[in-house]
Amino acid sequence: MFLRLKIILISFLISTAAHAKCDVKYSIGDNLSKMEKEFGPPPPYRYPGMSMYPFFAKDICPGEGLDEGIMIEYRFVNDILVAINFIALNDENNNISKKLTLMKYTKKVYGDFDTTQNPNSFTGFHIFEKSNDFVVYQRFLGEKNVIDEELYLSTKKHDQILAEHVNNFELGKIEEELDKSQWKILNL
Repeated sequence: MFLRLKIILISFLISTAAHAKCDVKYSIGDNLSKMEKEFGPPPPYRYPGMSMYPFFAKDICPGEGLDEGIMIEYRFVNDILVAINFIALNDENNNISKKLTLMKYTKKVYGDFDTTQNPNSFTGFHIFEKSNDFVVYQRFLGEKNVIDEELYLSTKKHDQILAEHVNNFELGKIEEELDKSQWKILNL
């Protein structure tokens, strides 16, 4: 009886460890104030109404095999956490992506997907939609043949918020709204 219980317990621990995922410490939908309490205000960001905190993955997820070449970005729109990105910081030799670290982590945590017989030559993306989660792994050849490799975590609702915000900025709607509010202040 004891041996059978021990085998079941060991099997459970092995299967749990095989699917361990990084505890990113914050959840999609959290308010910016949670991170501000721990890290202070976020650095300036290129889009009005958005904030972003960058960290090395090894500092957030020690022991997960995500080395110093992987960054985690927490992205906020109007002070709400809408997305978490894991990004491979490649050089001109694509040394980080060649290790397949982010691809292996994605497969381990979110499930297998077809990367051909030679994963190093894979380009494309894979979407994992489970209940409300919206997870995208992408790997494309970018400028100067540097691989753009990311793992994007969000929910369907928060992904839509982010997409609309960036789209409104690119269409000039956000700047116009800010200009109108500033104009009202000047006319008071």
